[in-house]
Amino acid sequence: MLEQYADTAYKGKQDAKFRDEIATDERETMYCRYQSKQAIYPRGKVYGHCYDSSQSSDYKYNLSGKAQHYRNILGSDPHVLSLSSLGRKVTDVLLLSWGVAHLVNLLFLFTIPLFLFLFGDTEEATSALFLFLLVWGGSKLFNLTVWKLVRKKITHTRVNFERNTGLVWSSDKGSKGQKVKLPFEQFNAHYKVQNNPQSGFPYRGFTLLHFKKDVFYAWTGANLISSAFVHWELLQNFMDVTQPLADIPQFEYYREFDKTTAEFDKANGRPKYFWYRVDKSFLKQMNHADDELIKEFSDDEQLNNLLTGKLIKKLSPPDIFKFPWKYADNIKAESEIKFGKTLWQKFTSFLMVDL
Repeated sequence: MLEQYADTAYKGKQDAKFRDEIATDERETMYCRYQSKQAIYPRGKVYGHCYDSSQSSDYKYNLSGKAQHYRNILGSDPHVLSLSSLGRKVTDVLLLSWGVAHLVNLLFLFTIPLFLFLFGDTEEATSALFLFLLVWGGSKLFNLTVWKLVRKKITHTRVNFERNTGLVWSSDKGSKGQKVKLPFEQFNAHYKVQNNPQSGFPYRGFTLLHFKKDVFYAWTGANLISSAFVHWELLQNFMDVTQPLADIPQFEYYREFDKTTAEFDKANGRPKYFWYRVDKSFLKQMNHADDELIKEFSDDEQLNNLLTGKLIKKLSPPDIFKFPWKYADNIKAESEIKFGKTLWQKFTSFLMVDL
């Protein structure tokens, strides 16, 4: 059965027989048993490109040095894309809670003592200032010492995609947190929906689940199924060495180290480090092109096609997504590239904790 499932699913077919019967009892976790029954995203291009509004953040992280900072923490490798799996989110939730608590304390630090001082209660203002400074200092000290030491040890919550070998690194439930490396071709993107417990609002995405082992990468985005197709195609593009990497800010770091991409860029006259040099106003042009394309996607219809196994309509995106540099007006000279934070960014970074 497993072999038949592999042959079927890898070709992107929607065969309910294999979907419903595959490895449900053999799997250890209820989550994987449930996900193995869900509809499978077809392989290949549907949406047609890997750019969406989230790339604006990657553009900013590249210029500020934040992207390189995280690569250094996780172990920088020009062939590995390291992503956090939403299916293993306990650590991430704790980190978010810490970050929010630190930010709230900062707001209190700058407002409450001032408020008390303006109302003439100098003694209470001094006490409040001392208390909030103490909490801020403790949080920063923990961030610079203990957290700095343990951060690398919890990277098992991430999944690594290695382009040059075609392997996916992840943690196997039965391997005591040890990394296991499995071929990308043995994973399939099963439909996933996650509802907000307060509002009931659905977030749609997929679980990239190994056809036999309980090893997976889980991702959910917006309510639109189009965002899931974009992310699924992004992973496929990164792992397919027969085609150049998608021309998006997130992949700029990897381009020069990848043979296929470097040859494509040279043959087409692409400016080196384009996404480090182009003006941020160009992102609006890219976002506009994406907005126009999504109008043709018919999200509800495509979601229904996915869930019922019907043929999914493929889009043909404009060339701006393949050759963005041909549509950009303001591209700085390579010598003008400046990385790093402004003085204001350095100040705010000093105040905050680095998660």
